[in-house]
Amino acid sequence: MKIMVFDSGRCNGRYNCQIACKDEHVDNDWFPYAKPQPDTGHFWMRLDEVERGQYPKVKLVFLARPCMHCADPPCMKVASGGAVYKRDDGIVIIDPDKSKGQKQIVDACPYGAIYWNEELGIPQKCTFCVHLLEQGWKTPRCVEACPTAALRFGEYEELKDLIDDKGAEVLYPELKTEPRVYYIGLPKRFVAGAVFRSEDAEPLEDVEIKLVNSANGATFEAKTDNYGDFEFEGLEINAEYSITMKKKGYYQEEIRSLRTEDDIYLGKILLRAER
Repeated sequence: MKIMVFDSGRCNGRYNCQIACKDEHVDNDWFPYAKPQPDTGHFWMRLDEVERGQYPKVKLVFLARPCMHCADPPCMKVASGGAVYKRDDGIVIIDPDKSKGQKQIVDACPYGAIYWNEELGIPQKCTFCVHLLEQGWKTPRCVEACPTAALRFGEYEELKDLIDDKGAEVLYPELKTEPRVYYIGLPKRFVAGAVFRSEDAEPLEDVEIKLVNSANGATFEAKTDNYGDFEFEGLEINAEYSITMKKKGYYQEEIRSLRTEDDIYLGKILLRAER
């Protein structure tokens, strides 16, 4: 089965993938797999910018968003007359002729990866550039154009070790569509802050920070750097944590009931010197 793997840690947001997709499909007719993509409004390979955190602790992560080529595609369930079909290699195709007028195919995609071509009256999406694969290409144009190898493409068995070693995940697993696009470094949540001395607001280095998951007791430890900063990354979404800060010669500080609905920046935390 053909799959794609996206590594967010490698992506630097150059948009080569998105531009290459446009170059390959705008004004080009690749029937029977795809009719020309419109100049504007369609992003069969979309690169999303995900802003995280709060000022001054802000992060920017990029996420590639093509069609997921699901093993159990919702678009195929609502299509009539064989308008959407899945090839033996797992690639999901919308037939440009049979799908004419079937706007429900667009609405069925929970990932927002299918677009409506108003001029042609058909739904359209990423095809993994199957017209190129059938000519002997090893990858779609978006993968070929990526300068940092943030995108990988191939057979599942070829990339299985990478998926397992890096803990790759799929988007919205609760949908149970079994996507064929895997993500390394899918953003979760972080908790960060900075510790200072209360008497003169100078940063405190080597403060022992302990973060504990209130539900399962999972514990994470860190120390502040020379600027007093600390950070815990990759935390569960919508979980509750408590945090303690301890340094010899200072009173211990504790913060409870931190819920990671969003990323959390605690700002400046003051430790008082013992008397």
